[in-house]
Amino acid sequence: MVVLVVEDEAIIGYCSAATLEDAGHTVLGPAHTASEARELARKRRPEVALVDIDLEIPGAGIGLAQQLQAHYGTKIVFTTGRLDVARAHSDIAADVISKPYDPAALPGIVSSARRTRREPPARSRSATFTVSSPLTSSR
Repeated sequence: MVVLVVEDEAIIGYCSAATLEDAGHTVLGPAHTASEARELARKRRPEVALVDIDLEIPGAGIGLAQQLQAHYGTKIVFTTGRLDVARAHSDIAADVISKPYDPAALPGIVSSARRTRREPPARSRSATFTVSSPLTSSR
């Protein structure tokens, strides 16, 4: 599976990418800005994207996620400490990972996100989704 990693914190991005590669996924990135992520996505359409909500500016990941979903049908997994913002945009995400998280849980999370069926974009923003907390649930 092709997975795009978008994370402005370098160590988290590289650790996440390495974990997903070790699990056999093709990883694009990590991209540290929305424009880097869009460039990577244009070259090879990602099936799933791990998107930090706050990139170069607060909330930049939301617009990026909307673009990836609309242009490529990419399933989105938000990675964030701002669950209030993630909940407000639950119509975009197949899942949310609460920071801090254990990268070892990522292969299962992206596989699950890929299988998630999404409703048409007109769907209400009151939709629910699962907030994963791999640090506590994988132990």
